[in-house]
Amino acid sequence: MCSCCSPTLRAGDSPAKTTDEIVAYFDSGKIPVLKIVLSAEKQDSLRKNPREYVAGSLHEDGQLRFASIGIKLKGSAGSFQEFDDLPGLTLNVDKYKKGQRFHGMKKFHLNNSAQDATLLNEWLGSEFFRAAGYVAPRVGHARVMINDRDLGLYVVREGFDSSFLHRAFPGAGGNLYDGGFIQDIDSELEMDAGNDSNNRADLLALAIACSEADPAVRWKGISERLDIEAFVTFMAMERLCGHWDGYTLNMNNYRLYFPPKGHGVFIPHGMDQLFGDPNAGLYDHAPPLLAAAVMQNDAWRDLYHERLKKLLPVFQPINRWHAKIDEVQRRLEAVLKPLDPEKAKAHNDRVRELKQLLAERAKNVVNIVKKGPNKPATFDKSGTLALKDWSPAPDGEDAILEEVEIDGVPCYKVSHKKFGDHSSSWQHRVLLPRGEYRIEARLKTENMIPIPDNQGRGAGVRFSANGRTDGFAGNTKWQKVSCDFSVREDQREVELSLELRARNGSAWFDRSSLRLTQIK
Repeated sequence: MCSCCSPTLRAGDSPAKTTDEIVAYFDSGKIPVLKIVLSAEKQDSLRKNPREYVAGSLHEDGQLRFASIGIKLKGSAGSFQEFDDLPGLTLNVDKYKKGQRFHGMKKFHLNNSAQDATLLNEWLGSEFFRAAGYVAPRVGHARVMINDRDLGLYVVREGFDSSFLHRAFPGAGGNLYDGGFIQDIDSELEMDAGNDSNNRADLLALAIACSEADPAVRWKGISERLDIEAFVTFMAMERLCGHWDGYTLNMNNYRLYFPPKGHGVFIPHGMDQLFGDPNAGLYDHAPPLLAAAVMQNDAWRDLYHERLKKLLPVFQPINRWHAKIDEVQRRLEAVLKPLDPEKAKAHNDRVRELKQLLAERAKNVVNIVKKGPNKPATFDKSGTLALKDWSPAPDGEDAILEEVEIDGVPCYKVSHKKFGDHSSSWQHRVLLPRGEYRIEARLKTENMIPIPDNQGRGAGVRFSANGRTDGFAGNTKWQKVSCDFSVREDQREVELSLELRARNGSAWFDRSSLRLTQIK
């Protein structure tokens, strides 16, 4: 196990556990034929209520394994397909007859790989995490049939059940939470396992710690409830693998486990879209609460940077990973080619592309880590920073966000084609150290009817974490406007807005007037 990982974690790969049935099943590399048999009534039930279990039988390589198991559809945006298409499936062999196990597993998933033509990303992500000494579910493949309907090759992944938890965290109890679809840890996450579904004190305490206004209090509370050492490894691996749809970049696809006595640990999930961008950054400030906390805290950010450096060797030599991919690819091709030679050829092409992307990523991350974390913005001697390169943030298709010239002044224009409540803006992100700041601009308005709420009247400038208390409406000549705000963390990436909140009208912001000033 990699020494950089927290001792809380157990990957289940020690010599004493080589006979583990689950490990042996996935390590064998066998691609079985799994046939699910459902009555017409149960098929109709899955068409109407896809997320509810129905009973069916499971055959493996022509042999009946279980006469009755639980079956339901799975997947979220992008991967969910109806029963009569290519459905993702969750199989719970313990559902109706306790004690049943499929190669040691109570529950496992058959993923349709709708967003991964290689069928390899989930497996590859699991291999990388475990090579780094971090716990991750095992992944394999199977040819899947429902009755006489041949669905072809699927990805097999072990479920987050008690057998997984006990192997990953010996003596496991406690609570396991499902991150769901784009939900942070302050949401009401579904509990996958736990002694009392009404007792969410561990998750609630972590969420409350993240909401503390004082950064010092916030960081202390987080460190008392989250395994920081483990989290920076998790964060580093998600980003090294380009897992853009994971927790640390998109607060999606994760599990969070709290042992009965101890600190919370994240578990990777939904790794079917990796290495898409070989140039993806490693030090981006992203919205997820805990990823943001790491980047905003000098000590934790330094720890994260050092962890990245320690984990870089996991990706080398790249030929070793290419060989592992080729080995699995040969097994997949042996199944695909007899079924559809053209599909097998296309699959080979996609795998070749994945290997190229992986090689580029392994090379690029070395340079990204060498460069290190992003530096805060540099102000001139007077404490001023000119704000250039703003991005449009439209509210609906009828928003008008243009760079124009009016009265001989280059401007950012904001308006809408239709009458109605709108809130569009031009936005600029900037990384700032701890301090007091003022954003300043010059603007004019025409025919503006503001939205009657307390979020900000008409047109104005705003620090995104705060509402506006001022603004302009009606018809105004050029006016100065400003907004003061604080950065209380060691550093923070803030979003500044040139905003229009109105039912009608236009606003123009003088581009040359846009600046940020250090008040102290």
